[in-house]
Amino acid sequence: MKIPDRLQKIIWWGQAKLYRPLRLWRKTVGRLIDWPPSPGHFVLGNPASAVAVCTLSSTALIDQIDARYAAIIGRVYTPNLGLEKMIRNVVSNPKLRYLVICGKESPVFKVGESLIRLRDNGLDETGQIIGATATNASLANLPRATVETFMAQVQLIELTGQTHPARLNPLIKELYDRHTSPFENALTSTGEPPPAYLSEAPLEIPAQRRTWLDLDPLSYFIVNLDRERGEIALERYTTDKKLTHIIRGRAADLVYHTVISHQLLTQFDHAAYLGAELAKAETALYNNLPYEQDKKLKLPHRG
Repeated sequence: MKIPDRLQKIIWWGQAKLYRPLRLWRKTVGRLIDWPPSPGHFVLGNPASAVAVCTLSSTALIDQIDARYAAIIGRVYTPNLGLEKMIRNVVSNPKLRYLVICGKESPVFKVGESLIRLRDNGLDETGQIIGATATNASLANLPRATVETFMAQVQLIELTGQTHPARLNPLIKELYDRHTSPFENALTSTGEPPPAYLSEAPLEIPAQRRTWLDLDPLSYFIVNLDRERGEIALERYTTDKKLTHIIRGRAADLVYHTVISHQLLTQFDHAAYLGAELAKAETALYNNLPYEQDKKLKLPHRG
């Protein structure tokens, strides 16, 4: 059942006034509603608004934009994966008709420039944004139908470099007050099959608890902490329990890469397990926490 815009505004007002902590919780992966489909660093605002706001690399600006007049306000840091997620979120909501680009531009990733070049020039045959000077400005994981829909659906409002909420909020309110109609070619609720840009989503697989590891035919490892030396001490044994190596290091990645470079294990699941265990050991070492292999870290009880 479609909720009327007036009722949506009332619901949003109640959330904003009474349940603001819940709205702030939705900044990252946690969300109370189905939209947007891609996680990211954003705040959801008024669901009746046609305005989306991209603050580029200015994270602090997200909470300074007036969420009464914008549907979503978020940061986009890279012109490939980050930009792909933003485009996917925009095209999945036909109400969004304006994208305000503001905040500080990254001198390396240049997301703002990439968006303008995308609008003006489109993509080449390999998915690169034509004319973009940023590092790896490409949309390799999006069907062209998604990109074409995005460019037809939203009008880019270019304010790159603008970081003052007092100048941005009146403009966003003016866009909101236009009451622009939803995008006509977007997915409707008529039972029609979803368009390509929504149906070609990656396969999502729920995480599962690991079963007990089969022993690597080459070796197994014991993770210890040498607190006097401030090091992780990784002991490597053959399957007949012979100690062959002791690898020491102050950081998990140094120890792990040493294991790999010396080809001391052969199984992917064993490698993943060892990486996670070494990271846990490093955390315990630098935070003075008790560490025991295969058990979760526990914070000290403070009475």
